[in-house]
Amino acid sequence: MLHEITRADHKVVKQAASLKEKKYRERLGEFLVEGELSVLWALDSPYRLTAVIASADYTLPPALSALSDSLPMYKVPPHIFAKIADTKTPQGILCTCALPDAPPLPSSGRYVLCDRVRDPGNLGSIIRSADALGFDGVMLSDLSVDPFTPKLVRSTMGSLFHIRLYTGLNTDTLAVLQKQGFQLVVSALTDNSISLSALTLQENCILVVGNEAAGVSKPVLDVADVVVKIPMAGSAESLNVAAAAAILMYEANAGRLS
Repeated sequence: MLHEITRADHKVVKQAASLKEKKYRERLGEFLVEGELSVLWALDSPYRLTAVIASADYTLPPALSALSDSLPMYKVPPHIFAKIADTKTPQGILCTCALPDAPPLPSSGRYVLCDRVRDPGNLGSIIRSADALGFDGVMLSDLSVDPFTPKLVRSTMGSLFHIRLYTGLNTDTLAVLQKQGFQLVVSALTDNSISLSALTLQENCILVVGNEAAGVSKPVLDVADVVVKIPMAGSAESLNVAAAAAILMYEANAGRLS
């Protein structure tokens, strides 16, 4: 059963709309997922949905209709739905999900670390590539963009719900992971950089890409086990960070993909 809401000042409406801001996501422990496919991806994942909100002119798909007895579901007029939604032309369906608990640091696997990556679209693309290329997780430094911003959630095309995220990493955390046997491979153009084709990659590794304008920070660069560069034949000064990350991950998995 869908509970009807007709007032823009209703608690459910105000709370859902507030999740577009990081401070309220942290305070309420929830984030916003918008669009039919994104909601269905969230439903088919370990994430816990806390509510579904639909526009009155939207028809629920069977997978969501079947949940009406076990999950709070609400129907609101289109103009109120537009106030909650983050997009200019909303699809008429969104949900709220509980933020996941922080996972323990891994002991093995292959990961990509985003050092101060600030653009939601870039980080969303990196998460999507990591999922597609079979990486075990995506790590984020302290100053990277919040992975639960609505735009970023949409840009992952469901991959956010399929891959493990580690947030708030710093050089102390990296030192712990290195002691556990992880190889830290940093992508940067320095005097000591080797070509990506010359890299000998260990089984347990962390590939690091940096900020869109400034690259990898000096503290992270200073603790790198290997610094690599991506050879470029054209005249472009550099690659977009999401493109660079995808190339690094693809090369890291050479021979594993079929």
